[in-house]
Amino acid sequence: MSCLELEPSKVNKFMEESESEELTLDGSVDFKGRPAIRAKSGRWGAGIIILLNQCLATLAFFGIGVNLVVFLTRVVGQNNAEAANNVSKWTGTVYIFSLVGAFLSDSYWGRYKTCAVFQVIFVIGLMSLSLSSYLFLIKPKGCGNQTIQCGKHSSWEMGMFYLSIYLIALGNGGYQPNIATFGADQFDEEHSKEGHNKVAFFSYFYLALNFGQLFSNTILVYFEDEGMWALGFWLSAGCAFAALILFLVGTPRYRHFKPSGNPLARFCQVLVAASRKVKVQMPSNGEDLYNMDTKECSNTMNRKILHTHGFK
Repeated sequence: MSCLELEPSKVNKFMEESESEELTLDGSVDFKGRPAIRAKSGRWGAGIIILLNQCLATLAFFGIGVNLVVFLTRVVGQNNAEAANNVSKWTGTVYIFSLVGAFLSDSYWGRYKTCAVFQVIFVIGLMSLSLSSYLFLIKPKGCGNQTIQCGKHSSWEMGMFYLSIYLIALGNGGYQPNIATFGADQFDEEHSKEGHNKVAFFSYFYLALNFGQLFSNTILVYFEDEGMWALGFWLSAGCAFAALILFLVGTPRYRHFKPSGNPLARFCQVLVAASRKVKVQMPSNGEDLYNMDTKECSNTMNRKILHTHGFK
């Protein structure tokens, strides 16, 4: 029987369809929970969105944090030591909330939901700070610069201020430790080209972070130092809102990894297994070791841990 010959156009179409349906090898899924198709998800299409999101969110956060001591001294009326102490507590709270965000992300919510929820809290905190500063704290109008001092504030007004800045700490703290990893999730480390792009993504991520800091430490700080506190805060809130919208727009493109549940049980399982097998000799050829192949890992939506001889 002779073989049938296909027209070149049909061959090319078949190859394109086959390539478009190629699944990722690291077990990632799309936003509907299905195995991620390489050509329709992740890669730089999603990575660039996350880089822009990080740049805008960093700009918004440091637009508040860099000049917070000055705001507390000029507008709230605290002395330098009290203001510095309050900012130190606020900064420490950001790092504490980072642990909360990381735990929820890895155990229950996943990185996408964690980033989205905490960005919403971040935006609410920034808008609350901008509104309360404009309506209550910056009185008389134009105060807070190097010459005009602001008046006294009631306990209710100060309560609104502290609630706002700690919402900002909660939002940024829960978001920040997850966004870089979520960006790296968009690249399949089992694929040669995407594995290289995954390494490059972290360099671009650091660039986006520093670019956001550069703008906030120059333009926004100038406005605030001249007494335009409300304008600086509203610009930060606008950047955070734009970052949130941009993040949500990219939802259909993202790749996800399912959360693995409470890590304490798995941690205890490792300790028990290690203690039970402490005297077991490892076979030289490794044939008796349980080892899932890459394709099977991908089908069960689990990420395969790379082999290492470092702890042999």
